[in-house]
Amino acid sequence: MTDRSGGRFAGLRIVWLQSPPWDGLWTRQNHFALRLAREGADILYVENPVAIRTRLKAGDAARAPRQVAPGLTVMPLPLQIPGGRDVEWIGRLNGRRFAGAVNAWLKAQGWDDYLVWCRVPLALHALEPLSPRAVIYDVTDDYEFYARSDGERALTTRLEALMAARAAQVFTTTEQLAQKLSALTTAPVTVVPNGADASFFETPTGPDPLGELPHPRIGYVGLVADWMDFDLLAKLGQRWPGQVVIVGPVKPEVQARFDAVPGIVRIGGVPQTQVPAYLHAFDVCIVPHVISELRHRADPLKIVEYLATGKPVVSVALRPLEALRPQVDTATTHDEFLALVQARLTDPRADLAPLRRDTAAARNWDTLYQRVAEGLARLRSPDPTA
Repeated sequence: MTDRSGGRFAGLRIVWLQSPPWDGLWTRQNHFALRLAREGADILYVENPVAIRTRLKAGDAARAPRQVAPGLTVMPLPLQIPGGRDVEWIGRLNGRRFAGAVNAWLKAQGWDDYLVWCRVPLALHALEPLSPRAVIYDVTDDYEFYARSDGERALTTRLEALMAARAAQVFTTTEQLAQKLSALTTAPVTVVPNGADASFFETPTGPDPLGELPHPRIGYVGLVADWMDFDLLAKLGQRWPGQVVIVGPVKPEVQARFDAVPGIVRIGGVPQTQVPAYLHAFDVCIVPHVISELRHRADPLKIVEYLATGKPVVSVALRPLEALRPQVDTATTHDEFLALVQARLTDPRADLAPLRRDTAAARNWDTLYQRVAEGLARLRSPDPTA
């Protein structure tokens, strides 16, 4: 049993509100929550509400909170009523239901002094019925660019302004997001980019998970969502049939489009511990996303994990990746993307492997976590604005 009583965050309680599934593809939320728990914090990690079909597959046992590490409890939320992203009263209704589940757990555990960590504007609805001492807002994307309508964009923009104004500490992944959030809040805004556990990805663990699949292998690890360029994926599958491997969960709204793409190998979601083995089984790692303002404003986490393996990486041309050339090859067109994949299969630029690994090592989660820890240490005082 880990003794956390002497950690610098012993006694600190944090509700991590509406974050990606703990057992899904790992994000900064997993890494930061786990490190804070190791230093003594008690954390209730509240997962995003899931689709009905997902809950039915998981069974009733998935509804119960569970401890995943000392001091770290994961709680699934009740099923949400559809439409909360577009219609504010539905969002508020969902928020009250979610907050009710959280408050019941807090009361049972005797938590009356806690912080809340939020990562999306929509979580404001669940935040409002809670009574935290302070709020942390972790901004990883420019969320208004997720909007599918003018009404959703306007609602997202308003919720984000309210969330930022409520926050006592803001973290962002990029300088561009920091500039935007600084105009919405008087709280400290700290840039903490995405990273990787570099040593975790440097050496593969276990046998080749792709077995007899022939080389060359072109692979992607990550969430399959509407930012995937399915036309580009189809061209890759046509050029290298049966050798383009996609590892990761698929959003229900794009499942049909994904299933219709010929020539690719679909692995689905795998535990985080198996990801390094898949990456090392690839000859070239790819990011076949749509080039959009949303992706331009993000900080692709998987790029850093790819680089930690030393493998060649081919991505669509996104602004945050300009600083990572020549470690990452970027393409502006489908033809250029295919040509770069072929070039890296022919010549993987092994001379760049040390630079790729060094780039990932410079963005190690342990180092990035220290910026988060410094921000949260200030919030431990009774008056977090002091």
